[in-house]
Amino acid sequence: MKQQTLRHYRRIGLTGGIGSGKSTAAKRFAALGAHVYLADELARQALEPGAACYARVVETFGQNILNPDGTINRKGLAQIVFASDEMRETLNGIVHPYVIETLFALADQDCANEPGAIAIFEVPLLFESGMGRRMDANIVVSCEEQTRVDRIVQRDGVSREHALARIRAQMPEGEKRRRADYILENSSSEGSLFEQVDALYRSLQSLPPSQA
Repeated sequence: MKQQTLRHYRRIGLTGGIGSGKSTAAKRFAALGAHVYLADELARQALEPGAACYARVVETFGQNILNPDGTINRKGLAQIVFASDEMRETLNGIVHPYVIETLFALADQDCANEPGAIAIFEVPLLFESGMGRRMDANIVVSCEEQTRVDRIVQRDGVSREHALARIRAQMPEGEKRRRADYILENSSSEGSLFEQVDALYRSLQSLPPSQA
């Protein structure tokens, strides 16, 4: 039987819908002293030629997803998985297990000699991947849909219809809020978000770590 060990740092999940401002919140947590880990960044690295998930993804989705230089055409792959729930689940089934275990391993290493540390995991699919169940607490950055659409259009240069379709393809906002331990409201100013993050960070410092 595997013996449980007590972690001496706190695992905190951070999520929110596209355009909600979760990356802005993550940067503020980092500025306050938290260790911040980005799931999307690690997932991108995992799809580079020779990286952990590259071969399985190419084998599964075919050579047609490759650019002439052998790199994965991410836009082409995104079109495939956005058009099919089955394909999206297949890709997630390859990438998510690697990303989750690697993120936790990095945090375990970074926080080993830092009792009381706070590790923030910014994960767009925190609840969908099951990663949220392994956190000490989960935070959702919440924002009005219209504001999110405006941000996506400005940031990514896409149409409002495309931005709305990306929002609707994700877990509904209400469901995210229901699963959250803490909610950061981000429909107004960046300053307001920072004030909420600062107050929450102080509260998290008194949160006891769970058994790992």
